[in-house]
Amino acid sequence: MHIVETPRLRLVPVTPRNAGTLWEVLQQPDLRTYQDLPAAGRKAFGQMVAARPTELAAGSTGRFEWLVQFAHSSGVLGWVSLRIPDRKEIAGEIGYSILREHRGKGVATEAVRALLEQAFDVAGVARVQAFCVPANEPSRRLLKRLNFRSDGVLPHGATISGRPVDVLVHKLERDVWLQSGKTMETPASA
Repeated sequence: MHIVETPRLRLVPVTPRNAGTLWEVLQQPDLRTYQDLPAAGRKAFGQMVAARPTELAAGSTGRFEWLVQFAHSSGVLGWVSLRIPDRKEIAGEIGYSILREHRGKGVATEAVRALLEQAFDVAGVARVQAFCVPANEPSRRLLKRLNFRSDGVLPHGATISGRPVDVLVHKLERDVWLQSGKTMETPASA
């Protein structure tokens, strides 16, 4: 995997060397409001990252994650992930979280757009899915801005704070992404 750069951001691949940084980000309590995040300790999390594939390319499978940073800063704003479970369906699943103090500034939109380029252009998936709980209005708006379409509800699709919750399924097809010219632009404040 390589560093992905956008006009304002840098997405840095998560490796065993920086897995502890992502682990610290995942400990932020407000990130667990809408997500089912791993409860693994720091060492176990590092071992999980070490077992992941290191190259994203056409035909790749596995989990790929990036730390999100401003282009000229080493501070972490959040993370994005792409999971490709198998190549039978040629589909990927994205995840993302931005720390509270950086929300509402277009960071998530810019980072997810860059992640979609990796999914469609580098990994060659045909479809990307995203899941979110109904109460996560900011995530739902982000997915709509990026041309994701609703694909139903997955009853009890996640466990949040120890209880099962329904999740909304969203999808974006590669042809829709290409037809948009990959320019689903939004204001920086979106």
